[in-house]
Amino acid sequence: MNRIARRSSIMLAGAVIALLAARPSHAASDAWITAKTKMALLTTDGVSGTAINVDTVDGRVTLHGKVTSEQEKARAADVARKIDGTREVRNLLQVVTAGANARTDAKDDRVKADVQKALADTPQLAGSDITVESVNGGVVLLAGRAESFEDHLTAVSTAAGVPGVRRVASEIKSPDALADAEVRREGDRRTAGETAHAASATVSDAWITSQAKMRLLADPDTPALDVNVDTDRGVVTLFGMVSSDKQKAAAEADARKVNGVHQVRNELQVVPSSRQDAVEAKDDDLQKAVEQSLERRSSLAKADIDVEVKNGVVRLTGDVPSSFDRVTAAVAARSTPGVRSVISDDLHVKGEG
Repeated sequence: MNRIARRSSIMLAGAVIALLAARPSHAASDAWITAKTKMALLTTDGVSGTAINVDTVDGRVTLHGKVTSEQEKARAADVARKIDGTREVRNLLQVVTAGANARTDAKDDRVKADVQKALADTPQLAGSDITVESVNGGVVLLAGRAESFEDHLTAVSTAAGVPGVRRVASEIKSPDALADAEVRREGDRRTAGETAHAASATVSDAWITSQAKMRLLADPDTPALDVNVDTDRGVVTLFGMVSSDKQKAAAEADARKVNGVHQVRNELQVVPSSRQDAVEAKDDDLQKAVEQSLERRSSLAKADIDVEVKNGVVRLTGDVPSSFDRVTAAVAARSTPGVRSVISDDLHVKGEG
């Protein structure tokens, strides 16, 4: 069992340069790309960002949901492609004519009051100072300070969901990064008197998404890399394609086990596929392949990961710089042909615990 960091340190400089030149950078975390894409969709004129689910795996962004025209579908994909770190966009948006979508013509002063109330009623925004500067023709301008980038995204998403709001513009000041501490904002400290719904308000959507993905990656009964996960205020949406009802049910069961989830929308499509021959790889060959896959992730350069393989099940142990990197490592391992599942319970974030 060789350490990833130890092997990386003895690689020839020329090989490192060639590797970085040949492969795009993975420095931008998938969670950060997802958050920035959501923010851009919510604040772009002509795109109904509240109806679009976003998930990112290894820099590949998947869009899912309903839009009202081919132009809106194309614009959403264009917005996603412009986000730094995005390598590819898979556009699964469905065009549905807006015949049954009656527009709410609310007066601007009423819309402003409703948005202010919605923001005040959102527990996650308690530590931020966000105001509604103006509403003009249904276009809401938010300003103030958000404690974190995820709080900024929550404020914009909350405002966009208020009836009568056509679009949200933001002058909110916030950190322009998704801090690892946001992902670790767990709900494990729930007191005996709290309800599950109240506790979920303290759980980061990014944390829920990452934990759902980790459960899927560890489950040999789910095609984890084909299941996309998006979370909005504790509501998890699963989308993508699986080959059986059993896989669809297993994915939903995994998502429901995550602390802070109070609803799962299972929009996975069951599309039977011709059964591919399983790759019968020896465990020692698999170990080498997984280690090479980890080495190719530049964001894991400072990670210290051990790889063990038994009967096609990969166990990752050691330390990674952040929770985002923990998911990246698990995805990299599960992507290796022949790997049945990935267990990463003993892969810790440096400085935790």
